[in-house]
Amino acid sequence: MTTEPDGYASIVHEPHSSLISRILSHSSALSGRHSHKSERYSDGEEEEEHVAFLNDWKLMPEVRAMQEQSEKDAAKGRKLGVTWQNLTVRGVRADAAVKENSGSQFNFIRGVQEARRETPLRTIIDDSHGCVMPGEMLLVLGRPGAGCTTLLKMLANRRDGYAEVSGNMAWGTLDHKEAQQYRGQIVMNTEEELFFPTLTVGQTIDFATRMKVPYHLPSNHEKPVHYQQENRDFLLKSMGISHTQDTKVSNEFVRGVSGGERKRVSIIETLATRGSVCCWDNSTRGLDASTALEYTKALRAMTDVFGLASIVTLCQAGNGIYNLFDMVLVLDEGHEIYFGPMKTARPFMEKLGFLCDDGANVADFLTGVTVPLERRIRPGFEDKIPRTAEDILTAYEKTPIKTTMAAQYDYPSTEEAKSRTEDFRLSVHHEKHKSLPSSSPLTTSFATQIKACIVRQYQILWGDKATFIIKQVSTLVQALIAGSLFYAAPDNSAGLFIKSGALFFSLYLSLLAMAEVTDSFSGRPILAKHKMFALYHPAAFCIAQIAADLPVVLFQVSHFSLVLYFMVGLRTDAGSFFTYWAIIFSATMVMTALFRAVGAAFPNFDAASKVSGFLIAALLMYVGYMIKKPEMHPCFVWIYWIDPLAYGFEAILSNEFVNTIIPCVGENLVPNGPGYTDSLSQACTGVPGAPRGATFLTGEQYLESLSYSL
Repeated sequence: MTTEPDGYASIVHEPHSSLISRILSHSSALSGRHSHKSERYSDGEEEEEHVAFLNDWKLMPEVRAMQEQSEKDAAKGRKLGVTWQNLTVRGVRADAAVKENSGSQFNFIRGVQEARRETPLRTIIDDSHGCVMPGEMLLVLGRPGAGCTTLLKMLANRRDGYAEVSGNMAWGTLDHKEAQQYRGQIVMNTEEELFFPTLTVGQTIDFATRMKVPYHLPSNHEKPVHYQQENRDFLLKSMGISHTQDTKVSNEFVRGVSGGERKRVSIIETLATRGSVCCWDNSTRGLDASTALEYTKALRAMTDVFGLASIVTLCQAGNGIYNLFDMVLVLDEGHEIYFGPMKTARPFMEKLGFLCDDGANVADFLTGVTVPLERRIRPGFEDKIPRTAEDILTAYEKTPIKTTMAAQYDYPSTEEAKSRTEDFRLSVHHEKHKSLPSSSPLTTSFATQIKACIVRQYQILWGDKATFIIKQVSTLVQALIAGSLFYAAPDNSAGLFIKSGALFFSLYLSLLAMAEVTDSFSGRPILAKHKMFALYHPAAFCIAQIAADLPVVLFQVSHFSLVLYFMVGLRTDAGSFFTYWAIIFSATMVMTALFRAVGAAFPNFDAASKVSGFLIAALLMYVGYMIKKPEMHPCFVWIYWIDPLAYGFEAILSNEFVNTIIPCVGENLVPNGPGYTDSLSQACTGVPGAPRGATFLTGEQYLESLSYSL
């Protein structure tokens, strides 16, 4: 007959005095945990069981080899840990942030009244406290809405989006402002999987590891590429997805890896940061039980060997996973009702009168305590159990567990913490490229960042070949349609409006740039995630986008121009054609940048799409074709002066008509008809810029009539 580990053993039949003694023994075992990692365990037999459990992990020899190499190179450790006290987080209430209906949006009187009152706030985390030493793992439990994700964001130093954050927090000895400089070492894996779906798994992880190659390599590596490839292969093997290297990451619309495999890609990308404090928000969602256990083993091994501080929230943690953690924190409606050793969590709750069956899932039991409809009560405790989170918290504060834990909160002021933090600073600086400023959280040089981002942009394009081909084919078809519409425009007054229309349509490629608004919003969450991981500077991403656009736009403009230009019959000299080609290319790049700026300037897609739609209508209306510049209303002519398309249109008109003679024919020549053949008695009419009594005009005269400067 097998027995449960002590951490899971029921105390239903155990005297209270024995329980208290056992809790005290477990708590005292943790009192010196920051000095000796083995003191987490109450006896040597249990520690041997834990070591054997970890050695069962297939990649443990490789992890130990990495650590031995670091010791051989006398590398400084990067052990921080995180401590927090009196942490309170408040956010804007949902009912205060949403209007009731469309009519209330225009209730200005009420708006003024609301502006004069304080915004109603909701407390998300209330007076939380804790300490996670280097080499320890904390499991955060709570039902949805309890504040688990918010707590992890605070521990990952992500304060944006909250109205108020108060309390004392320290990563080693760093406060939250100093820790911003090391955001690449204090990372968080969120519940959402945010990737470029057309990249393969190998390309995604290759990019992440490329951005974290240290400037000073370990002594057993000569080239950065070898170090990066070895790191990439190890991470892929650690999650068992090496076979998916050439499969797309996928999303709801792009076919590729499964949901569980995509979750493992997200885990690997976070591990690639080589962070010192790692927060994992429900990172086993979508994983099967064996994969979740394998992941937790990997996390446990890396935490032990490299001295990481790992904070994890899990919705479903089996006893095999639960047993790998050192500490447990339970949240109920923002109240921290338990923080202490994993082994004493169940006995504490059972002492209060809650029932946990033998062999039951302890993590589910601890979470169920916070749900009135799920918790079960021991016989005889029906009238004694604490009913609310405040009642459980009051009971917890009276236990020796709280006293023992509180003794650890002075860790940031200890000499050990100061020494570790200094080693951490030196280690991060040692890995940073020499060209980066000392305050930069990045690792690789700016040139390396740009190069890697350019390669990734081409990989994204190549992964979505269908969209690229459709865009090129549609551009060619539009050129053929427009060329047939304005086909063989004559070089006389009858061709003026036809050629002007063809040149106006030449700006069609600029309209395709409107798709950049959508692309900006689809890529923004990924850019934000990589910024928090300190993989690259956003400027490197922007430069890479432009660099990747150049050959694509060149190809698109070239085949569009070749078809339209010669079908319409525009000037057939090389200088004029290549000038036209350069102007169309420049206008397309400018409009691409403009719509990217719109996408970056607005907080949501709804606002950006409205502004981009208005912009395209205004810019086309005031380009100088539909409304001639002299006929524009004085109040709106400023739109013309800020319109990049207007300058492009003026340039290609000038390119076509400068140094040309335009004879008047047909209806533009009066009198006309049978018998009117003497040009001395005829004159141009209805042609802008034509001199009085003349039968032709120059291109310069036509352009001057449109108020274009030459």
